Amino acid sequence: MAILVLYFYYLLFWIIYLNDLATRLVKAPLKIEFSKIDNNYDTFKIEFDLLSENNDDPIGLWLKNIRARGKMIDENEPLLQLLIELHRKIDILNARFDSESKEYAKLDSSCNLDSIGHNILVFGDDCLEIGERYYSRLDISVFPTRKMPIFFEAFSKKQAKIILMHSRDISDFDGYIASKERANIREEKLKNKI
Repeated sequence: MAILVLYFYYLLFWIIYLNDLATRLVKAPLKIEFSKIDNNYDTFKIEFDLLSENNDDPIGLWLKNIRARGKMIDENEPLLQLLIELHRKIDILNARFDSESKEYAKLDSSCNLDSIGHNILVFGDDCLEIGERYYSRLDISVFPTRKMPIFFEAFSKKQAKIILMHSRDISDFDGYIASKERANIREEKLKNKI
């Protein structure tokens, strides 16, 4: 069994290296929904744009405009972010009481990821077709919590290269990877001390 695991990581290394995707992978059992693009590109692109950072959020848009005019004081930034997130939560509760819910495009498959890296997704199961392009929504715990829309292309049955994300999502995704790496380092240090 250990030989198979080593062989898997050896193959994964060469696939990543040959596709110019040099990155470190971290374990991240995240839920992802996805579907082949096929003829649905326009539908998926509209949803991708709607899930951008400020489309559904007038408070976030207002804050972005204030920042653009240079009127934001750095000391108030964390407090404003928390207030905005509270406002979003209240909006969500109001929508639930009014029986409203966000409707997303129907995606064909759902799976758990095994690992992630900068621009890389590694699935837990063989669920991709090599060379196919997919649209997905990733549930990831970043602040503020949201669904990340991602377009990716499969280069093996388990691995895919991210080809399109929003700039804010890229930043949060990379930050999530870095925090997982730091947590793994702390865990290793604790193991070595014991």
